[in-house]
Amino acid sequence: MSACVVLILGLPAQSGQYYIIKPHDLSAPLGFNVTIPCVIQPPHGDVQWTKDGLALGYDRSLAAFPTWKIVGSESEGQYNFFIDGLKLEDEGLFACEVSPFMDYPALKEVANLRVLVKPSRVQINDRLTDSNKIQTINIRYDEPTYQVNCKVDGAKPSAQIKWLNESGHEFYGTSRTYQQGRLYSTISTLHLQPSLALHKEKFTCDVRHETLTNGEKLRTSFEVDVTAPPSDPVISGYTTGQRLLDGTQLQLSCVARGGQPLSRVIWYRLIQNSNPEGGPIEEKLVDNSFNVNSDYTENNYTFIVTPQDNNSTLKCDVINSYLYTLGKQMNKQITLQVNFGPSEVSILGNTPNSTTTIVDSTTRQFLCRSTTSNPRPLLLWKLDNQILTPDVPPHDEPGLNGGTQVQIVKTIGMDTRLKEYHGRMLICEGKNPETGHIVQDRTLLNILYDATELEIHGFQNNQIVKAGDTVSIECLLRGGNPVGKVQWEKGGVYLRSEYKMDAKYALAKIEFKVQPSANNVILTCKGQVENFKEKSASVQLRVFFLPSELTILDNQRLNSLTIDDRPEFICKTTHSNPQSQLRVYRQGNDGRHYLDTTDEIYTQENGGFINSVKFQLPPVNVIYHGNFLTCEASIDVNGEIITKHASYVINVNHKPHFNDYDPFGDVKENQPFNLTLEATGYPMPVTYTWYHPNGRALVTDAAYTVQQGHLLIHSVKKTDLGVYKCKATNIIGTTETNFTLNVLYAPTVTKTHGFSSFDAVTPGTTVTLKCQIDANPMNLSNVRWYKQSIPIVQNGIRFERRFELNEASLIIRSVRKEDAGQYACEIENPFGQNRMDSLTDPPEIVRDPAYAKAASDSDRFLTAELHCRISALPKPTVQWFKGSDELPLITKYRTVLNDLPSTSSPQLLFTYDSVLFIANVTKEDHGIYRCKAENQLGASTVDVQLTGLTRPDTPTNLQVGNVTYNSILLQWQPGFDGGAPQQFQIRYRLQTSDRYHYEDIPPRITAIEVKNLEIGTTYLFSIRANNSFHLSPWTDEFSITTSRDVPQPIYPFVPQTRFSLTVILIVCALGIFLLIFNIILIAIFVKRRRKKSDNDSTTGTNETEANTVEIFQPPPIFTDDNSGYPFNTYQRYDDEDVKRPFVTHTTTLGPKTLRLSPQNQNNGEKRILQSQSPVWKNNDPDEDLSYVDSIRQLQHSIIDDSYAAIK
Repeated sequence: MSACVVLILGLPAQSGQYYIIKPHDLSAPLGFNVTIPCVIQPPHGDVQWTKDGLALGYDRSLAAFPTWKIVGSESEGQYNFFIDGLKLEDEGLFACEVSPFMDYPALKEVANLRVLVKPSRVQINDRLTDSNKIQTINIRYDEPTYQVNCKVDGAKPSAQIKWLNESGHEFYGTSRTYQQGRLYSTISTLHLQPSLALHKEKFTCDVRHETLTNGEKLRTSFEVDVTAPPSDPVISGYTTGQRLLDGTQLQLSCVARGGQPLSRVIWYRLIQNSNPEGGPIEEKLVDNSFNVNSDYTENNYTFIVTPQDNNSTLKCDVINSYLYTLGKQMNKQITLQVNFGPSEVSILGNTPNSTTTIVDSTTRQFLCRSTTSNPRPLLLWKLDNQILTPDVPPHDEPGLNGGTQVQIVKTIGMDTRLKEYHGRMLICEGKNPETGHIVQDRTLLNILYDATELEIHGFQNNQIVKAGDTVSIECLLRGGNPVGKVQWEKGGVYLRSEYKMDAKYALAKIEFKVQPSANNVILTCKGQVENFKEKSASVQLRVFFLPSELTILDNQRLNSLTIDDRPEFICKTTHSNPQSQLRVYRQGNDGRHYLDTTDEIYTQENGGFINSVKFQLPPVNVIYHGNFLTCEASIDVNGEIITKHASYVINVNHKPHFNDYDPFGDVKENQPFNLTLEATGYPMPVTYTWYHPNGRALVTDAAYTVQQGHLLIHSVKKTDLGVYKCKATNIIGTTETNFTLNVLYAPTVTKTHGFSSFDAVTPGTTVTLKCQIDANPMNLSNVRWYKQSIPIVQNGIRFERRFELNEASLIIRSVRKEDAGQYACEIENPFGQNRMDSLTDPPEIVRDPAYAKAASDSDRFLTAELHCRISALPKPTVQWFKGSDELPLITKYRTVLNDLPSTSSPQLLFTYDSVLFIANVTKEDHGIYRCKAENQLGASTVDVQLTGLTRPDTPTNLQVGNVTYNSILLQWQPGFDGGAPQQFQIRYRLQTSDRYHYEDIPPRITAIEVKNLEIGTTYLFSIRANNSFHLSPWTDEFSITTSRDVPQPIYPFVPQTRFSLTVILIVCALGIFLLIFNIILIAIFVKRRRKKSDNDSTTGTNETEANTVEIFQPPPIFTDDNSGYPFNTYQRYDDEDVKRPFVTHTTTLGPKTLRLSPQNQNNGEKRILQSQSPVWKNNDPDEDLSYVDSIRQLQHSIIDDSYAAIK
C-alpha cells in the first residue's frame, strides 16, 4: 500500500490559536494508507477529530478504531489523522476541532474523504472472457438489427465506456449506470446493422476510470461472424431397389455445398420403435467424420452390409450456425435392401461339435431350426454323407430383419438298431440359393451298449501261495460302450487296483504281498457298463505261512550268562499254516552249528498251528561269548522249504582278552608310530591303560596320543624303545599284554676315553682308546679307527680291536713316539654314520617343575637359592637375569656352577647345577629370574619364579606300579614344595562308598603300597602334599581295581633261631653308645666350624659364604620337645584337612637341624664336597676329614629332608 499525505506548510501571520496546516478534501484508492493533515500553532486548546459529526475523543491512539490513530508531534501541534488500509466504510467528512483557548475562539476545519474503487471486470453480452482473447458473435445475414452489450462492474465512482473499431473509430453507444451497495455498474449497448460486409469485423469495449492511471487499460473485444444457409444435401453410392449382399462393403457419400460457415454433415440410422403400438423413431449416430473443403462439406460412410441393414433407413443431416440459430436442419434419407443368411442352423439341445448319447434299443427325435434368411433357406438331414428323409415337411415362419426361418424333424432308432449308428455324424444343413450360404450343425452319435464278458487272468481258484509272495491278478471286461468299470473287492470292501482302459476293454489289476491273514479269503471282481446289469467273478486264496513270531522265552538271560551255567529255554511260535517244524541250534564263532534240542508239540488253534521246543545248553564256556542261539521254524510250500529264524547273541561275562596281533614292531627315529590293540570282554565298556617302558602311565600330551586301545607316538625318540604294556579292564577283571617297540636310529658316539689326552704317555706302555656307541641296529664290527683322519689298517700285535657290549676299544701296545696324535672312531649302520674326535653337546636345561619355582620367607631376610640344571659339553657359561637386566655379582647375588654325577642317560653325561644365591630376601626380590646357559654350540634359557612361602603344588603323574589281589603300589612325581619341607598324604575309598581312608606318607617317599584291600574291588585314589604353610589340592581321583587272581600260598620251612636276653641287651647298649658318640662328635665339629667361620668371615670367598648358609642356616624353631611338627598345628587349613593332619619328622642335632633338599637327597654328600664350590674355608678338605666321615655315617639316619636355604 502507498500513503497519500498532503501537507501545506505556512508561516504564522497572526497571533492567537490558528491552523498552520488545515485539513482538506482527499481521494484515495481502496486499501491505501491515508493521512489527513491538521497542524495547529501552539499554544492552543484541546484538539479532537470527528467523523460525520461523531466525536472521536481526545485520545491520540483512538483505541475504539484499530485502523485509525493521531500521528505527529503533539508538542509541535501536529494532529494528523492516519488511516491504515483505507476501506469503503472510511469514506465521509472528517473535522479537526480545537476548543477555545484563553481569549481565542474555537477552531473547526472539515475535509471530505473519498474512496476510489477500480472496476473489477468487463464482459460482452454477460459472458466472461479473458481481456487478451477476442469473442466471436454470430449474426444472421438476414436479421434487421443486432445489439451488443458491454458491462463494467464494481467501480467507484461509476466507469465510462467507449466503443472503438480496429481503426480506432469511436461508435456511439447508449449507457446506463446501476448502484450496488457502495459500488457502481455501467452497461453500454452498441447497435449493429447485419450485412456480409460486417463479417470478421472487430469491435472493442474500452473502460475509462480515474483509478486507471499510468497507461493502465481495461477493455475487451469481439469479432462479428455473419452466417448464411447451405444448399440441400446429395447422397451417392446406392440406388433405390438395389439388393445388397450380406458381408459386402458399401460406401455412401453425402455432400452439402455453400453456407456461411460451411455446414457439418452427419449420418444417422433410423431405428423403428419395437413397441407394437408404434412410437417415435430413434436416430442413432453412425458417422460424424465429415471433411470440410473450400466450398462444400462431405461425409463418406463405409460399412459392411449385415442382415440388420435389410429394410433399414439411413439419414444424412446437414447443419451450420445459421440453421442452428433458427433451430432448423436439412437432411435426406435412403432405405437399403439386403440378401442374407441363414447365419446358422442348430439342432435343438445341441452344442457345437457335441456328442449325443443314446442307449441301444431306444429311439431319439432330433429337431433342426435355421436362423432368419432372405430369401427363404433350404434345410435337409444327413448321416455322414447320406441324405435322410425328414419325418414331416419343413415348417416356415417369419424371421428377423425381414427374413424367413425354417424347421425340420428327424427320428432315429425306429427302423435300424442304434448300435449300427455308433460313431457316425448326424448333420443338419441349411442353404440360401441366392447368396450361396451353406451352414451346418452336427452331432456325433454315441450309442451305449453292454459288454460281452468278464474274465480273470493270472490266478486260479484255490491256488496255494506262500505268505510274503507278491500276487498279481487281472480282471478284464471286454466290449461295451462306454467301456465299463472294473473293481476288485474283498469282503465287501473295495481294493485299490491298477486301472487300464482302451476302446475295447477295461482292466483292473491288483498286486499285493500275501499276508497270513489272507488265507481262505475270497476276492471278487465286479464289472459293469453304465445303464447295464453288473457282471462278477471270484477266486479264493490258500495261503501257507510261517509263524509271525518266533521267540525264545526269557531270552534276556542270554545277555548275561555265567561260566558253567546250564540254562534251559523254550522256543515257541505263533500260528502257522501248515504246522511248522522247529529246530534249535547254536552257531559258534567258528561258524559251526550245534544242536541241543528236545521237541514237544503244543496245541493247535483257529485253523493255525502253534509249536514249541524245549532245550538246554551245555555248560557255558567263554567260547560261547558272541555265539548266536537260533530257533528255526520251517514249512513246505509246493515242494519249497521256507524258514524263519529268531537269533539271539549269547553274552558270557568274562574279563577282556586281546585279539591276535604282532607283538613286535620296528620304527625309525623321528617317525610317527601307530599301534592299535583290541580287547574283547563282557560286559562293556573295556578301558585301556598304556605304560611306557620306563613304567609310567601314558596320557595324551605333545608326544603321545592315547585313545583307548590306540597309541600314537607323534615322533619316535630313542627313549621310546622298549616293552610297552597295555592293560584292558572291565568290571570282571583285567588282562595285560606287551608290545616291544624297536626304535631304529643312526649311530652316535656317546662317550670317548683316551682322546685328546694331554698327559704324556711313556713309550713302550699300552694305551686303550674307547668309544661308547648308541645305535640300533648296532654292529661294532663296522667301527673304523682313524689317526689324524687317516684310517688305521694295522691289526696285529701292536694294534688290537675289542668289542664289549656297546663299547669299541683300540688297544695300542708298545707305544712309540710316532703314535702321538689325534684319534677318532667312526661307526655306521643303514640309517647313518657318526665320527667322534671329541664329545660335544650344546646346552640343554632340564625343565623339571620342581626347579621352576623357589620360595623364601621375606619377613626373615633369609637367603634364597634358585637352581638351573644343565647338560652340555664343553662346559657352559651361565648368566642370571631378572627381567632384561643381568644380575651383578655383588654381595646381594652369588652364583655357583656345580658338577653333577653322570647318569645312565647319554644326554646327561655332562650335567651341571647352576645355583643363584639371593641374600636378605624381601618382597621386592620376588619375581621371574632367567637362567641362560651357553657354549660355542648354542644357548638355552629357562625361567625360575621366586615367591614367598606358599602351599606346595599338587603332585603329578599318579600311576600304578603293581596290582595284586589285596594291594596296590602307587607312584607319583612331587611338585614344587612351596619353600618348606613337604610330605604327602593319600586317601582312597571304595567306588561304591563315600567314606575315605587316609594314609600319611613318610618324608622323601614318592611311592606307597596300599595293603589289606579287597579282592577284585575298584578303589578311587587321590593324593596331596603338605608343608608348614598349607595343603595342596587333592589330585583327581584315579580308579584302580584289585586283581581277581589269588596266588597259591607257599609255606617254606623257616627254622627259628632263639637269642638269649643277654645278647639282645648287649646289642642295644652298644647301639645307644655309638649314637651318643656320634652326636658328641658332630657337636664338636659344628662348634669348631662356627669358630672358623667367625674368624674368617671378612676374608672368605663368596662361594664359601653361600655354602655356609646352605648347610648351617637354622630352620624354623618349634616349641615341641621333639622339635617335630605336632598334630593339628596347620595354618589356614580346611575343616577336612584339620581332621586328617600330617606329622613331619625331623632329626635334631643338638641346637641345629641338618636339612638336605629333596632334589639332592640321593647325592647329599656330593653337594657338600663340590670341588667347584668349596665349602671348606681354606679349600682343604683333609683338614676336616673326620667331620666328613661323620656326615656320611649320619646321612642314612636322617629321616626328614633338610634345607640350607629357604626355597
